[in-house]
Amino acid sequence: MFAEERKEQILSFLREHKRANIHELTEAFQVSGATIRADLREMEGLGVIKRTHGGAIYREDMLSDQDGIASRDFYGQEKEWIACTAAKLVKEGETIILDGSTTNIYLARQLKEIKDLTVITNDIMVAGEIYQCPNIKIIFCGGIMRPMYGCTAGAEAIAFIQRLSVDKAFISPNALSISRGAFTPNLDTADTKKAFIKAADKNYLLCTSNKIGKKAMCHFGSLEDFECMITDDHIKERDREAIEKAGMPIYICGES
Repeated sequence: MFAEERKEQILSFLREHKRANIHELTEAFQVSGATIRADLREMEGLGVIKRTHGGAIYREDMLSDQDGIASRDFYGQEKEWIACTAAKLVKEGETIILDGSTTNIYLARQLKEIKDLTVITNDIMVAGEIYQCPNIKIIFCGGIMRPMYGCTAGAEAIAFIQRLSVDKAFISPNALSISRGAFTPNLDTADTKKAFIKAADKNYLLCTSNKIGKKAMCHFGSLEDFECMITDDHIKERDREAIEKAGMPIYICGES
């Protein structure tokens, strides 16, 4: 088992049991106490757990994969605002990436009239929004589809993406730290998003304001990786100021 996989499983163990001591974790994962302590130090540094004397406890403010599924239907209005703004950045004849996210489902709906557009996606619901548009070519990333999500991720998808060079990518996080960057709960998803970012000349971060300050396990990009961030007008003033101070251009959109 790779170290990142083990840390994901440690997090799942703590999520289920709320707390664990070193002995329990060494028994569960068949590694040394030194290895477990190193894992816990790194995980605490990411803010996803809290170490205690002889063990660790789960942080209740940590975003999980299950939370991601549960939140797909929330903030629909805000996602539509973000999608309308993002669509203005897409030009005729471009090749773009829409990663697996609810926000990009909304964005796909805004692109149906753009001529000679090529859309690369790993999300079956994104593809489903535009597959009947004769003016749009869809390239779907292969690989193993994640149950319940309708998205491909992992080694096969990444190998395909690494062959690509595109104009723009529109990427959504599950959680955003202003100091550390964009996060998602799943390692394969994070690696897939990293591959998308590398494939594009320009990257745009589509992030509803409720994700700012949330925490998730797997980092996939820093603010410097993106041309700008597009968010909704519910963003807290202190978050807006901190993002601008970090040098990230930010577009704030709301009801027109």
